[in-house]
Amino acid sequence: MNGILWGLCGAMLIGASDCIARVTSQRVSLSVIFLIIMGLSLAVLSIGLGITADWPPWNARAWAASAVSGLLNLVALYFLYRALARGPVAVASPTASTFTVLLVGLNVLFGEAWSWAQIAAMIIVFLGVAMLARPTAADADNQHYDAAWLKTTALFGLAAATTVALRMFLAQEAGAEIGALHALYLNRLFAVAGAIVLVLVCLLRQQTLSWPQGSLKKLVVIQAVLETTALGVFLIGSANGSRVGATIGFSAFAVATAVFAWIWLGERIGWQRGLCILTVSLGVLLAIAGSPMEIN
Repeated sequence: MNGILWGLCGAMLIGASDCIARVTSQRVSLSVIFLIIMGLSLAVLSIGLGITADWPPWNARAWAASAVSGLLNLVALYFLYRALARGPVAVASPTASTFTVLLVGLNVLFGEAWSWAQIAAMIIVFLGVAMLARPTAADADNQHYDAAWLKTTALFGLAAATTVALRMFLAQEAGAEIGALHALYLNRLFAVAGAIVLVLVCLLRQQTLSWPQGSLKKLVVIQAVLETTALGVFLIGSANGSRVGATIGFSAFAVATAVFAWIWLGERIGWQRGLCILTVSLGVLLAIAGSPMEIN
């Protein structure tokens, strides 16, 4: 499958996950969410690899990249979930999706195949998500969403974008060495270790931790499944297709999140953000049309 199409699949999954995070991050401690998401995904992956006895092979470069990527995963999710908890989702997620600019640049710098059409598509996508992050008439009926509030939400989103770009690049590097599934497993392994340390630190400091109750338990589990599958799909697209193409396709998660928030949370999009969503979609289509020939 084309790398961009894999990226688009991942974008849909992570968009749904981020929409759920808008709810769970307001009611559950972030360290607890990290532990549950990473722990559940690690358990499932461990069962699958255990059945086939196909454990990640030792590769110093891949393991080191996965270790840093796993820890950066927690940092990125912290900034992203803070942005989503503040809202609106149509600002938080698009701002975070600007990680594509840095990630595509890193991949091109390290010799990945690219085309001028993809560079143009990247610019269009970036402009589209930048426009999505601007205040619109859809925010006027919410007293919290003034310019200062939106600016802070955008800053959290930009911090998430920076760390996401670094952790995605390192995950791609590990996937190129040992395969997408093994890279995903190691990413989750080190992320779980980091989450356990965070929870222990909170307990030692006698901080109150909010655990999911009732229907929130199901939401957190669904969030974990979607988030893990999204990263796995992205790594498969990067390993078997084009790393640049998978990155640009994955950047559409900002659009997916905004649409899911409109359908499920009732957040207004408005014609201005609707036009921005169309711009991002056209950018992704240009990336597909202009992608270099890939060996699948």
